[in-house]
Amino acid sequence: MEPDDKCRMIIDVLIKYGEVNITKIARLTGLHYHIVAKKLQELQAKGVVEERRFGRLRLFRLKGRLWGEK
Repeated sequence: MEPDDKCRMIIDVLIKYGEVNITKIARLTGLHYHIVAKKLQELQAKGVVEERRFGRLRLFRLKGRLWGEK
């Protein structure tokens, strides 16, 4: 699997579910938690994804979407 395929899988989950935490993304994609976390950092650096924190909980969504929007 190419690295871009992993990012595409993550983006597909965010499109379908709106805002999602890393654990759920990992479960839905079948990717390891640490790989998902790394790819989300890359997507954030590119301006594709944004993060919102509630204590230790980290929610991710596609940039430009309203929080809570599916």
